[in-house]
Amino acid sequence: MNAYTDKKPEAAHEARSGFPRRDLLALFALLSLLTLGLGGWLTSLGFGPWYDDLLKPPFQPPGWLFSPVWTLLFALLALATWRIAREGPVARLALWAYGFQLILNVFWSLFFFTLHQPGWALIDIVLLDGLVIAMVFLYGRIDRVAGRLLVPYVIWLGLATAINIWVVIYN
Repeated sequence: MNAYTDKKPEAAHEARSGFPRRDLLALFALLSLLTLGLGGWLTSLGFGPWYDDLLKPPFQPPGWLFSPVWTLLFALLALATWRIAREGPVARLALWAYGFQLILNVFWSLFFFTLHQPGWALIDIVLLDGLVIAMVFLYGRIDRVAGRLLVPYVIWLGLATAINIWVVIYN
């Protein structure tokens, strides 16, 4: 028994969020896949002569590494968001931040690759950096594990930001 319901502790999460636990996880996994797919499609539109002619930083990882890293990061993001969403209304602000960061993430691909506007992409990614750092703290206040699951995302965004800065300065 617990303060939310007279059900078992596992069922309390469902009572607080209004969704069965597995449905929530599937929802956040689907949102991750949709965001990755849309971002990947927008990125693919920008490959070609414009991208090939860019001066890229010497610290940029090889191209083949980006897809698996983003997939892992978005899996961690889905898991972290699922963990906090089960807590119901207390997670409302964190969930708004989650949704907004998905939008900023897609817009970065649009600005940088599709529109060939690395300056606009830099503004976007700096906003994204700040939002994801805030999410670490928001999620962490609700569930410490969820906050920690976002740390690799912050680190990778730091690298992506450094690459974006380098491209803006040297191109």
